[in-house]
Amino acid sequence: MNVNFHYDKLNSFGKLTSAAGNFPNIINLGEASIERMTVDLKLPEATFTGSCTLTVQGADTEGGTYSTICASGSVTAAMINDGYGLPVPKTNFKFIRVAIAGTYTGTVEAIVNSTLGK
Repeated sequence: MNVNFHYDKLNSFGKLTSAAGNFPNIINLGEASIERMTVDLKLPEATFTGSCTLTVQGADTEGGTYSTICASGSVTAAMINDGYGLPVPKTNFKFIRVAIAGTYTGTVEAIVNSTLGK
């Protein structure tokens, strides 16, 4: 457990339950950057089976065309329970969203973990 992590609802991409697709929230970074941070997967209801992949996407405008910034490999429940975070490289996109693919059951939440990595 990362004791330095502080949850901020404004950092949440939202929740999805047993469905592939885009998480409901898009984050407007404005002049900020999420470089060296991670997009973490959390299990708010503590149940998850199967596996999934995450894709962080960015666009210059909220309704614009989103491009892939980075993507995970297969993520399992054990990985999420251990504290899975997808590192985000430097990007100039103002709007960030996260998509999930795969076959899983349960509810997952994607959030920006603002703790800086390497």
